[in-house]
Amino acid sequence: MKHLKEYDLVREWLGGLLAGSAISFDGLTMIPLTVSTGAEPDWLLLDEALALGAAEVAEVSQAGAVPTLYVTNAGPKDVLLLDGEELVGAKQNRILNTTVLVRSSRTVSIPVSCVEQGRWAYRSRRFASGGRSLYASIRRKKAAQVHASLQMRQAHRADQAGIWSELSEKAANFRVRSPSSAMADVFIAHEHDVLEYQRALAAQPLQVGALVYQGGDWIGLDLLPGARLFAGAWPKLVSGYAMDALGAKVVGQPTESATRRLDDLLNASVEVFPAVGDGNDCRFRGTGVLGAALLVDGIVGHLMAFPD
Repeated sequence: MKHLKEYDLVREWLGGLLAGSAISFDGLTMIPLTVSTGAEPDWLLLDEALALGAAEVAEVSQAGAVPTLYVTNAGPKDVLLLDGEELVGAKQNRILNTTVLVRSSRTVSIPVSCVEQGRWAYRSRRFASGGRSLYASIRRKKAAQVHASLQMRQAHRADQAGIWSELSEKAANFRVRSPSSAMADVFIAHEHDVLEYQRALAAQPLQVGALVYQGGDWIGLDLLPGARLFAGAWPKLVSGYAMDALGAKVVGQPTESATRRLDDLLNASVEVFPAVGDGNDCRFRGTGVLGAALLVDGIVGHLMAFPD
């Protein structure tokens, strides 16, 4: 196992987490994770920054480029964009390939993947937030793809053809037809169902993270650096878990303790790469677990983990 000082800060954060009582709804179970101490960074989520007019997301040029967008933060606060969150509009809808912190008064080129295969024409000059996250099962595969891309060419690239194939299969399973093969159309068709998951599995007081199970199987973990940021991000993140659970007809409840999965993270092998924007991108893999953590100014900006 590689012992890296950057990941020691992540391990310290993980070691201070407390697991709450499980909350279950229609095949999904969330175990809230809280911390007893620690100051939360004064960052904005992308939705907040867009609503304030402090940030904008745009194509890199009039012609555009599928794997890259520009984010400009003209506001006084740093802005956090999450791995897997959807951006809608411009020439085609995209999702982020990694979590990015954009500093105040900065423009950053961000790596993205397309989630709308059949359109390459302007619908708007700037992107809006889709309010959704990529299916958690596809986000897991993308995390492994990006890790491999970083190892081979120091780039946060995903398998675009593979993502399109996965999205097409999901749309077929849900029997949703979209003129442009847009992931958004499948989510919109099940908007009411997703909303029920969001309400039933809503963030709890002091919650900064969630272990998520489908039936008895662990399927993911997301952590933010404070309760305010988590509460703002969680509805978007849970949408990706909910869409995986819909129609799965899974029964059962998790029987393992939360510490089991946290121990896997503590003991994972780690590689550290320069993050997009500022900070370090810690990519880890261990017994039955893979994922990533953005580390900025000694703060774990976002940690995600999935079964390997």
